[in-house]
Amino acid sequence: MSKTLISVGELIDQSWELYRSRFIEFLTISGWLILTAIFFALALAFYPAASVLQSGEPLTGWETFGVILFSITTYVITPLISFWIYTSVTRMIGAYMNGKKITPAAAMREGRAVFLKALLTSVMVVLMVLFAIVIGFGPPVLVATIGSLANLSSLILVANVLLVIGIFAALILSIQWTVYYLLAPLLTILDGLPAKSALEYSRRLIKGRFWPVLARVVVPKLVFIIFGVFAMSLFAFVANFAIDASSGISTDVQVRFVSMVETIIPIIITVLINPLIIISDVLLLRSLRD
Repeated sequence: MSKTLISVGELIDQSWELYRSRFIEFLTISGWLILTAIFFALALAFYPAASVLQSGEPLTGWETFGVILFSITTYVITPLISFWIYTSVTRMIGAYMNGKKITPAAAMREGRAVFLKALLTSVMVVLMVLFAIVIGFGPPVLVATIGSLANLSSLILVANVLLVIGIFAALILSIQWTVYYLLAPLLTILDGLPAKSALEYSRRLIKGRFWPVLARVVVPKLVFIIFGVFAMSLFAFVANFAIDASSGISTDVQVRFVSMVETIIPIIITVLINPLIIISDVLLLRSLRD
């Protein structure tokens, strides 16, 4: 393994350079997230007004359609499209870094091919983090349950002490395991490793270099997110100014437009910064493996 990891500055610079040089290709894939914005806009166009929801009035057929479409878009369509974009962009980045030519269409086909395997690995990562939380909170809950059933106040007191310790243990373990297994989905997408092997390999790459890796995971993302928040604020300001200037529009319609803006603009910003975040993770993985 490499003794010297890529620096934080190099991660940011190299991520930006690759992003800038292949901006159109990345946007061609990441832009598919706009589909969710269209579905959200359609749902909000028929979504019941706040006054209707507060009054408890029966919803019309179209209002019910708006509520159902909003829920499906939030919990089904958006996660599926987002993860497909993640696998496709990762495959494209891997090809570029290996000196191979790949079209966005080919990258999306490859992303679809590894979708289920990568999804399983991601689910395993989430389960590992949840298991870390259970390790922290399990003992105090168990002791408190026994104390409650046996009516032993001493055990309740012990459970309270264990709870305080468990909170810190769960926090530390969940952060540590999140970092240890963060790169596992990338290993599945790029190398085809099964979930168990990907998790083990990711932990092996990062073990002993937790703090350097944590800095290289967090800092570039913060830089890119701050850039995205700044851009989002500008877009939101312009959109809200245009809505406020439309004095002839009814209050209900204005509120509906504001809801659309608040929902759609973050999606547009996500389209722009998603490739940057993925590029930095792939560069970090590459540095860890060199």
